[in-house]
Amino acid sequence: MKFKLKKLALIAEIFGGIAILISLIFVGLQFKENAKATKSANASATIASLANWYIELGNNKESSELFYNFMADPDALTPQQRFQAVMNGHALFIIFQNSYYLTKEGTLDSEMQNSLTSVMLAVVDQPGFNFFWEQRKSFFFKEFRFYVDDILINGEPIKSIYKDITKDSLN
Repeated sequence: MKFKLKKLALIAEIFGGIAILISLIFVGLQFKENAKATKSANASATIASLANWYIELGNNKESSELFYNFMADPDALTPQQRFQAVMNGHALFIIFQNSYYLTKEGTLDSEMQNSLTSVMLAVVDQPGFNFFWEQRKSFFFKEFRFYVDDILINGEPIKSIYKDITKDSLN
């Protein structure tokens, strides 16, 4: 009888170990699916935020002209106009900073961050961008400032819309 109990206990222990193993596999799969869902949600939120910024700016002729003129020559604007353009740029850079940290922690695909970096590269040679960055960079986290400064120093500007569109085409 003792021998039979030991045998049953050993069998129960083996089944218990198998059940734990199956549970761990299931938890691992759930974790992987959760990570995928988190990345998708972060990508969607980032795209939505960026799209909203562009839609708001692009659908308002006055704001579009102001931002365009700011990028081309911030000194030609009134202090109030520069302030408005800088606030618009700051809103955009909050999205950039957020995506930078989401990418760093692994919850946003690096391709998304690369896409946002290319947006910066398109304007780094514009006087308005440099004016903005010098005015506002201290408002951003230190690590993100280093990231943007590195882009400014080492990045290759890509063809910018601010060089292709004339002021007359906005009127």
